[in-house]
Amino acid sequence: MSPPGTFTTTVHPFESPTPHACAYETGLTNAENALVFIGGLGDGPHTVPYPRAIAKRLEMEPEISYSVFEFRLTSSFSGFGFARLADDVADISALVKYLRSIGKRRVVLLGHSTGCQDCMEYTSPSYDVAPVDGFILQAPVSDRGAMALEMGESRLDEGLKISKELIASGRGHERMLPEHMTPSFRNTPISVSRWYALGASDGEDNYFDPSLPDNIVESYWKRIDKPILILHSGNDEFVASSIDKIALIQRWKAFCRPGIASEFSGAILGAGHRVEEPEAEERLVNSVVNFLHSIH
Repeated sequence: MSPPGTFTTTVHPFESPTPHACAYETGLTNAENALVFIGGLGDGPHTVPYPRAIAKRLEMEPEISYSVFEFRLTSSFSGFGFARLADDVADISALVKYLRSIGKRRVVLLGHSTGCQDCMEYTSPSYDVAPVDGFILQAPVSDRGAMALEMGESRLDEGLKISKELIASGRGHERMLPEHMTPSFRNTPISVSRWYALGASDGEDNYFDPSLPDNIVESYWKRIDKPILILHSGNDEFVASSIDKIALIQRWKAFCRPGIASEFSGAILGAGHRVEEPEAEERLVNSVVNFLHSIH
């Protein structure tokens, strides 16, 4: 008998900008469609538990015929420090092309944390990517806001001023000095450029900052042309308690094209950032499955 916590996965090697890339499929065998999970900073395949809960539920609903895929990106685990969202987009597109080549009819991207930024970046007209059929954003958190919570906005901006000067002098590829970073990031090598991208108001990762002006926010959400489900975690420890998550989601939905933002969008009651609470995980799974039914 297998020990508790073990699970079975099918390994799919595929061509990707990341050498020796593999995707890991769980759930329904011979599914027609694919739900691709993209984790956040420090994540890699199987570091977040809830994709397996979604896969188990999808096995019970074979009529929509989805299995769950996780995979290693260049930025997985500690690789994010010297990678960009553009690198993630290239890795994701390579997997989507592979999934189409093995006959998957629909491909939906499920981003968690910085995986949400990846989904938004995937919609940019700057890239020629393999098309997908929908997006799910779970914990679309502003890194700038999370950093400010940890170290204070003034200290954050002091470090970002230094990083901006280093970038201007051609030193953006160098490692950001740990004393100018939040304590939680100090053990991970992070380039000056990536630190600025994560923390600055005009950083390329800054999609979800509530203080962004309407014209910038609208430009991001208007370009989405496939169904999207937006799910904040109700008790996300990386979001300031003063932020009205429901109002923020309503703001984003209002900028979407008609019929794009899902009616199942909202805040997951009782959920932390990674949705490890059993009841909250069940609410998340229900929302995801309902969304997949709606685009079936």
